[in-house]
Amino acid sequence: MSRVGHGLSNEVYAAHVELVPDPEGRSGPYAAAVPASGSAPRARASWQREGDLLERVAARTRAIRVPRLAAIVSVDGVDVAVRSYLEGVPLDLRAGRQPGVAPWEAVARVAAAVHAVDAGDVPGLEGHATRRAHALSEIAVLDGLPELREAERWARDHLPDEEPSTLLHGDLLGQNILLHWEEPYAVIDWEHAMCGDPAYEMAIVTRGARRPFQIDHGLTRLLDAYAAQGRPRIEAPAVHLYELCLLGRWYREAIEAEGDGAPPDQRLRHLENVLRRARAASGGRMTQASR
Repeated sequence: MSRVGHGLSNEVYAAHVELVPDPEGRSGPYAAAVPASGSAPRARASWQREGDLLERVAARTRAIRVPRLAAIVSVDGVDVAVRSYLEGVPLDLRAGRQPGVAPWEAVARVAAAVHAVDAGDVPGLEGHATRRAHALSEIAVLDGLPELREAERWARDHLPDEEPSTLLHGDLLGQNILLHWEEPYAVIDWEHAMCGDPAYEMAIVTRGARRPFQIDHGLTRLLDAYAAQGRPRIEAPAVHLYELCLLGRWYREAIEAEGDGAPPDQRLRHLENVLRRARAASGGRMTQASR
């Protein structure tokens, strides 16, 4: 068994398992997700909900590959999820690092496939009923701090419509999208899956960067590629709203010394830069409260 992945929540180990006899043909590669040091273990019910969701995704789309839950086993009193192991190379989100791969197109294709899955009947799937409800929930992180007031005003002035939410993966970073030379993209680590606003999915990828994917107009390219998959178009201000919320959360963590060590003033400057881009993308409109 060898370690093949390490995240904030889990360490992932892979092994090839041979069963003798094996009348059901279950021999093959498997991956075990073990809670990382210092992280809270996930309960069996949580692993099972994720497994049920992945069964539904696998049944409703062939555009992506997803792992299948094989078993939940207890190791020293901690529940460990054992899943099918999916081969592939993690997507590099920096343009030009993988020949023949445009990372914005890969993300757009995966996001479109996920968002097209009807997961409304998956028991226990968390999230929000509408895009607006999702936005209001996220904007709460901007409330109460004077230095975040302008960002909150802009966000509340640009709330999405009361449209139904869609299934979101919730963490479509490069390490969770695996490229394969013969198979569709594999999508792993569904711990943060929920129902919500597709624009949130994009913001988790772009993260307020001035040049997403390290190219000019990276956000525009991502949103164009997403629309080209036949999905309803997402506009840049909708993504900027969630970027502001993400950066507001990082700023709060910085002033409470709970983040990654980045100083608060750095986080605040980043947020202010995103706010300027958000205003430009929305035509420079100001809120009533700030006029």
